[in-house]
Amino acid sequence: MMSVNGTQVTDVEGVGLGLRIPHLSYILQHRPVINWFEVHICNFLRAPLNRHLLHQIGADYPLSFHGVSLNLGGTDELKLEYLSALKQAIDEFQPALVSEHACFTAHQGQNFHDLLPVPYTQEGIQHFVERIDQVQNILGRQILIENVSRYCGYSESNMSEAEFLAAICHHSGCGLLLDLNNIYVNQMNFSDDPTLSLQHFIRHIPLDSIGEIHLAGHSRQGEYLVDTHGSEICDSVWDIYCDFLGYWHNEKQTKTPPPCLIEWDNHLPEFPLLQQQGNKAQQLMERSLVATQSNHQPSNMTELLL
Repeated sequence: MMSVNGTQVTDVEGVGLGLRIPHLSYILQHRPVINWFEVHICNFLRAPLNRHLLHQIGADYPLSFHGVSLNLGGTDELKLEYLSALKQAIDEFQPALVSEHACFTAHQGQNFHDLLPVPYTQEGIQHFVERIDQVQNILGRQILIENVSRYCGYSESNMSEAEFLAAICHHSGCGLLLDLNNIYVNQMNFSDDPTLSLQHFIRHIPLDSIGEIHLAGHSRQGEYLVDTHGSEICDSVWDIYCDFLGYWHNEKQTKTPPPCLIEWDNHLPEFPLLQQQGNKAQQLMERSLVATQSNHQPSNMTELLL
């Protein structure tokens, strides 16, 4: 348990899975052994049946909330009606974590149904900090912001994504949800930019600010990798996760790494395959701790799983 503004909330630890509506009946029927579930909360705010089912799942599993509708990087005013509904759901379900994306999703009232990156500037930092302050004051708790995939750049940017996110976290008091698949996708799409590597992120973002890790699959569309969340996690992303665990234990030694989530949104598999991906991540997390205790740091996923 942990305390959030004086309220006892069940913490999330280890590896969790993204809770998707087609899997609800399987979970309620079979009660699989899962550490925790992350909820796309937009699907539950105004859906009484989904909300009723979420109460049943929340009775057995810790929850986290993940959103796509705050438009933190946009210039439209924050939607207070949405924030009020989110605040009510947070008070009702007491999720351990609440997260959003460091991007914009709408402009002048038009919703783009996508997570669009912003320029990395001092003005952008101030803009995010002001809006995150407003959100955290309304919700009465810290939020995490997630790095997003991108397929273009801005000439206005005058710092790296990692420096941008680190400054936002520092000045707003929010935390970071570090999506390792997005790091890999961006690194492959812009291979001439060394600031998109995990190593650069680790150098510029304090590990204590990282509140959660995301792992997911991607696909190739033409010349780009796209963060589609519609397939198994590839070996390269697993290797990046192993690298992250190595960085973590090098600095934090035996301290437990941040909770890790397996995301799968499109072309949903049967639940047992999703659970297998979660078990693999859990195994990597546990074996990285054992390797640290024995002073041996594996160089990749295969070595860590031996």
